[in-house]
Amino acid sequence: MKTKIILTIISLLILSTGCTRNNGDIGELFGRWRMESLQADGEEVELYDAENLLYTWSFQSSLMFITVIQPYDSYYNVKGTWSMEGDEMLLNFSYTGNDGQKYYDPPENLHLTRGGVTRLHVNRLTSGAMELEQTASDGVRYVYHLKKAY
Repeated sequence: MKTKIILTIISLLILSTGCTRNNGDIGELFGRWRMESLQADGEEVELYDAENLLYTWSFQSSLMFITVIQPYDSYYNVKGTWSMEGDEMLLNFSYTGNDGQKYYDPPENLHLTRGGVTRLHVNRLTSGAMELEQTASDGVRYVYHLKKAY
């Protein structure tokens, strides 16, 4: 009987300590988001073509990745950091690496600041959908629509 109680306690401890998020809970933002659409001044922007099939954004701790999925199971990750200031999300892609800029520069057609910080207003953030907005330096208003991938 004592062995059964001890095993039950150990099992409960293991279950309660598993599957954590590094450096704390970041709420609804945690996980992978599929980029559904992008609008520039109300007009749809062509995101996908024969070379770029899908963009996903992932958030964990203060890290942010944009994964570019390409044909034949090929992909690459763009690395940056993120933070929040009130209802603004700051995406920082100002990092450099020894192997060039490809992995630190967001794709051009996403209109995020290369080599710097993009300020995005969070219009909506739920467990399944996110809408972000920015007015770029050229005066164009971009609205990003993302859905939780899983």
